[in-house]
Amino acid sequence: MLTWVEVDKEAIEFNLRQFRKLIGSDRLLMPVVKANAYGHGFLEVAKICDKSPQVDRMCVVNDDEAFTLTENKIRKPVQILTFYELDKTEKTLKLAKKGVIFPLFSLKQAIFLNKIGERAGKKIKVHIKVDTGASRVGLLPKEILPFLEKINKFSHLEIEGLFSHFAASEEDRIFTEHQMSSFEKIISDLEKRGYHIPIKHFACSSASVLYKKSLLNGVRLGLSLYGLYPDDLSKKIIKLQPALSWHTKIIQVRTLPAWTKIGYGGSFTTKRTTKIAVLPVGYWDGYDRGLSNKSFVLIGGKKCPIRGRICMNICMADVSAVKNVKAGDGAVLIGRQKSNSISADNLADFAGTINYEIVDRINPLILRKII
Repeated sequence: MLTWVEVDKEAIEFNLRQFRKLIGSDRLLMPVVKANAYGHGFLEVAKICDKSPQVDRMCVVNDDEAFTLTENKIRKPVQILTFYELDKTEKTLKLAKKGVIFPLFSLKQAIFLNKIGERAGKKIKVHIKVDTGASRVGLLPKEILPFLEKINKFSHLEIEGLFSHFAASEEDRIFTEHQMSSFEKIISDLEKRGYHIPIKHFACSSASVLYKKSLLNGVRLGLSLYGLYPDDLSKKIIKLQPALSWHTKIIQVRTLPAWTKIGYGGSFTTKRTTKIAVLPVGYWDGYDRGLSNKSFVLIGGKKCPIRGRICMNICMADVSAVKNVKAGDGAVLIGRQKSNSISADNLADFAGTINYEIVDRINPLILRKII
């Protein structure tokens, strides 16, 4: 095994405890394990959350992810946040029997789920998705009351929740407060008309730290479950431990003369005799091409700069400063080695993106080891 990802179970558990302290014991803590658990390993992280006393339920993006969890004997409730297919009757029936919770934002979905509930002989729990400003899936505020009046007749639906999603809680306070006010008005208007929906949730990682008003009945804990911060201000408020580290091994060490071009397009030219380590990691693995000639890896405890363009399956690092380096030695792409470290945030800065994308795009075929 030349390349692998390590996920620190204790770091995940630590982060869960931190958020439980933050939100209190009377709110739902709902880790989001969608998209391969933000690159950390879908089933691996789900199993950690399933055993955690801090976790109330788990959130996924779609019916396929929900099906995978239920088929792998995840015991805690599973909630779909975004979408599901309306022509997968048998699969949806299995999900309904397992108690999976569905989002609802169209009449067609309501008709479909009501029929599934009738076949299953039970009420299906649904959470109505409100679009308060992210402009993705959901119902606009003015559409909520007419929608509820239409679906009230469906006897096999249980309206358990109402939820929305912040568009800019990490960066735009004014718009975030506008979204919260909009959601509060919806709740108030519905209750005046006799609609008392028991669970309301809005807060993501950032909002739960920065806007106490957003906590409501529960928190959908995404990025910060994994010990990553959604914004700089959160770092001052809550302590987290990054759970992921990414490792590989050198496959060859070469000594190149001065004025040698390295990699596709010869984008780097040596100015002296240079010792280069070849690593079996490239953009297919999720090591972004935008890191070319910008990033570094840790080898022998030293920061070794990437030289040349990141290839599909290979990249090269300057190891001139590392003594006795050889093929088979370990290299750290994300994590710590001796006194030095490199983080997902560092890579995001180099690549001009966000830490979410750095970890989430690590190829899911790479082994995730729980340590």
